[in-house]
Amino acid sequence: MSLTVDEKVRYNRERKTPFSYGYVWGVQAYRQYPKADKAERKRLLAQIDDYKATALHGKGKARECAKGFMCGIRDTANERKDGKES
Repeated sequence: MSLTVDEKVRYNRERKTPFSYGYVWGVQAYRQYPKADKAERKRLLAQIDDYKATALHGKGKARECAKGFMCGIRDTANERKDGKES
C-alpha cells in the first residue's frame, strides 16, 4: 500500500529538512493552480520552472528543497490522474 499525498505531507511537515519543506510547498503550489487567476497561474508556472532548474543544477540545501518541491508536484499530479485527489 502506498501513502497518499496528504500522508506524505504530514510526514514531511514533521521532518523539517530542506527536502521536506520543498515537498510541502510543491503540493501547495499544485493544489493552488486550478483556483488561481491568470496572473497567479503564470507566477506558479514560473516558480515551477525555477525549482526545476535548481533541482537539476543547484547546490546544497537549495537543490534539496527544489527536489522536494518537484516531488510534491509529481506526487500530487499522479494522485489527481489516478482519481484519488483529496
